[in-house]
Amino acid sequence: MCYVNRFCQYVANRCPRRFVQIVHPLSAFAVLSCIAFFFSLQMFYIAPKVFNDLGYKLYWIFFTFITHNILGNMMACYMTSSSVNTLSKDSRCPAPEEEHLWHKCEVCKKLSPPRSWHCVLCNSCTLRRDHHCIFIGNCIGHNNQRYFFWFTFYSTLGLLISFATLCMYVLQNGGHFKKLSFLIVDLISQIFSQPHSGNNFETLALLLSISASYMPGFMLAYQMQILRQNSSYYKIFDCTYDLGFRKNCQSIMGQRGLWTFVSPLLKSPLPHDGARWQMKKSH
Repeated sequence: MCYVNRFCQYVANRCPRRFVQIVHPLSAFAVLSCIAFFFSLQMFYIAPKVFNDLGYKLYWIFFTFITHNILGNMMACYMTSSSVNTLSKDSRCPAPEEEHLWHKCEVCKKLSPPRSWHCVLCNSCTLRRDHHCIFIGNCIGHNNQRYFFWFTFYSTLGLLISFATLCMYVLQNGGHFKKLSFLIVDLISQIFSQPHSGNNFETLALLLSISASYMPGFMLAYQMQILRQNSSYYKIFDCTYDLGFRKNCQSIMGQRGLWTFVSPLLKSPLPHDGARWQMKKSH
């Protein structure tokens, strides 16, 4: 969901302050608008027509749980810094036997721990930097990657459920789809063939849910690979720090591992401060 293409990277490097002032608020507004639109569409228009009384109440609980995790993880990701400056003074200096693993940041003019890199938008080095997310408005790194993972997970899940219930609504009201591979073409053709049809709103909502699912789904696929190998966005297939799935989960999610899916409010301390990393043992 937070892929910054080459054009954005070029602009960000040329005008970082202006980029932060303009792009971050617009991106966050777009995400919040999508959340408000799909929640309102589902809970007040689609769900009452698709489910019976009990099903509707259960759907309310389930969709509220998803929305809580989307907004909660988004906010926690924004408010949690992974900057090298969050390290204690003792952790900012490498042990003699680890000094060769650290590198000097040419911008900060300081030594940075392994897996830490400088971000021009945050204007600081980030611990185990993954990438800078324009939708969150913060760097994704050691301290907040747990929140970003579940943000992309629940965003994708919510959009997929929204798409499924929209399909159920269309089918229950006499609509039909051709072969799944021609679904998008079929939806667009419905709009142009029947421009004044009452079903165009539902058709547009279906197209929007398909389009909106692309970014969180794309980033979730990356995050799952990162979780599997304890890698990072720009070194997606690096196995240097792969300690096995369970330890990888704890390294990113904290002591409670995948149980952090319950809520961003669930405390899950990380196993270390992000300055020292255990490497995979070579066979």
